[in-house]
Amino acid sequence: MKKGEITLKALEAIGDTAINFFDLMVVIMGSRYGASYGELDFEFRKRQFEREVEAGKQLEKQKFYDLVYRLKKQGLIQEKESKFKLTKLGFEKLKFLKERKKESLPTNDFPAEKGNNFCIVIFDVPEAERRKRDWLRDSLGHLGLKMIQKSVWIGKVKIPKPFLNSLFKLKMLDYVEIFEITKAGSLKHVV
Repeated sequence: MKKGEITLKALEAIGDTAINFFDLMVVIMGSRYGASYGELDFEFRKRQFEREVEAGKQLEKQKFYDLVYRLKKQGLIQEKESKFKLTKLGFEKLKFLKERKKESLPTNDFPAEKGNNFCIVIFDVPEAERRKRDWLRDSLGHLGLKMIQKSVWIGKVKIPKPFLNSLFKLKMLDYVEIFEITKAGSLKHVV
């Protein structure tokens, strides 16, 4: 262990023990005469849970204040009469972030579902659309297809509608061919 780690762990344990002892004493003193172990245990756990919830609220509150501080320090917001307003730099940053969000790729957490037939996906995405091509490969892997070549993937899966919708939104339908093998020797064109 590094220097100070043992001391840190010991102090944390003693602090936790003191808090637990305090909680236990409050529960015992506040319980009715003859309370069962189960009742005491329930009240003790309830008290600890409430403490954790309160600590979580304090952490979220602190995160908010930290964010406001950073935004002020960066000159993106200013506070006037207990109200926050965007600065000129803040409006520019907002515009930039909205544009970047428009250009962002959809998530690839499509529902993967096994199919009875083989599905073959072939694509030829231009180099200028590299990000989209990488997204497509990643999505096909998440769906459960296996790569035969970099632009040829196969698997016994059903292609989900949200995936096809994403291809449409990304204007990639011209670059992607999806086939389904329904019988030996036949290909059925899906998209």
